[in-house]
Amino acid sequence: MRLPGGTPPARFFLALCVWRLVQRRDAAGTEEVVFGKVGGSILLLCRNVSKEATEVVWFQGDPHTFPPLFSSRVAFPPDVRFSLVDNSSLRITELRVQDEGNYTCKEVLNKTDHEHRVRLLVANPPHSTPKCWAETSSSGLMLQLFCSWPGGYPHPTLHWREEGHDLENSSWVISSTSSSDTHVETLNGSHLSHRKVFKCVGSHVVKQEEPACTVEIKIPSLESEPPKTCFVGDNVTLTCRVTESTPAARLTWLRGITQPQVEIQPGGRYLITQEGNVSRLTIRNCSQGTDGGCYVCKAQNPVGLRELFICLTVKQPVNIVGVVGAVVVLSLLAILTVTGIVLYYNPLLCLRGQLRIHASSCGCQRPSYCRQDW
Repeated sequence: MRLPGGTPPARFFLALCVWRLVQRRDAAGTEEVVFGKVGGSILLLCRNVSKEATEVVWFQGDPHTFPPLFSSRVAFPPDVRFSLVDNSSLRITELRVQDEGNYTCKEVLNKTDHEHRVRLLVANPPHSTPKCWAETSSSGLMLQLFCSWPGGYPHPTLHWREEGHDLENSSWVISSTSSSDTHVETLNGSHLSHRKVFKCVGSHVVKQEEPACTVEIKIPSLESEPPKTCFVGDNVTLTCRVTESTPAARLTWLRGITQPQVEIQPGGRYLITQEGNVSRLTIRNCSQGTDGGCYVCKAQNPVGLRELFICLTVKQPVNIVGVVGAVVVLSLLAILTVTGIVLYYNPLLCLRGQLRIHASSCGCQRPSYCRQDW
C-alpha cells in the first residue's frame, strides 16, 4: 500500500517518529524576515548548519504542532514546488499567498538542537503607478495632498516631498504617514505659493524602481466678463469662469462695494448654479433701485484668492412703437419745413414747373414758343 504522492507507509510513519522526537528536544534559535513575490521563487536558508548535524528538518508553522515539511534524511509526500538545496535550505517556487507564514529549520545534533526561524511574506506589488491630486480641507484653510498606489501587498511606502526639499525635515509639516495605500499630507496655506510642485515617491519591497507622481498647486485664475445690462422686470445672468486652479477653487458671489463682506445666498430673486469650474448668478425681475451696480465673483483655494468685478446696469424698457412713430412724424415735419423754405425764397420755381408741363403737352421744344397760344 502507498499513501497519496507515492510515499510508502513505512517512510511516512518514520517521518512522524522523527517529528515527535524533534519536538521533545530543547531549542534556541534566531528569526529573520524574507519577502517573496507572487509567482516567483524564494530560498529559505538554514543558517549556520553544523557539519556534525545528523539531520536538518523544515517545518511550516509551529514545530511542536505541525508535522515536518521536509527532512534531509526522510522522503515526505512530494510537492513539486518545494525542494531542499544542499540538504539544508528550502526552495519554494511558484509562490502563492497561502505560502506566507513562519518556517522553522531544525538542525538535529547528538545532544542539542539548533533552530532557525524564518518569516516568509509573499508580496504582490501594486499595479500601474501612484496617482497624485490636491484638495482643500473641510475648513477651507489647509491644503491636502493625496498620493494613492493601491493593489499591493504589503502596503507600499509613500513619501511626499517638495521639489528641492524634504517635507519630513521641514518645521511646517503637520502630519506624515506612509503605511497604507493612500498617503495624505496636510499643509498650512501660509507656506504655499503659486506653481509650487510637490512629488510623491512610491516604493515596494519587491519592486526595484520607485515610481513617482507630482502635483503643481496654482492660485485661481478668472476669465473676464463684460458689463451686463438688464431692463426692469427682466432676468439677467452673470457668469464667473475659473480657467485654472489647483486645488479646485470655492466660488462665491458678493454684492460689490456696497456690501463687500456679505455673500449672496441663493433664494428669492437670486439663483446660483455651478457646473465644474463655472458659477452663474441669475437675478430675476430686475429692479432699478436695488440691483444696479457691481457684483464680485470670489474664487479662493488654500494657495490664494482672486476676485472678478461684473457691473450691471438696469434700464427702463423702451416703447419701440412709440419711438418708430415719433421718428416718422419728425421726418415728415422736416420734409415739409424744407419744402416751405425753398418755396418761400424762390416762388418762380413753381411757375417754371408749370411752363415745362405746358410745353411738353403742346410739342414745343422751348417754353417761349408756346406763350402766344395762351
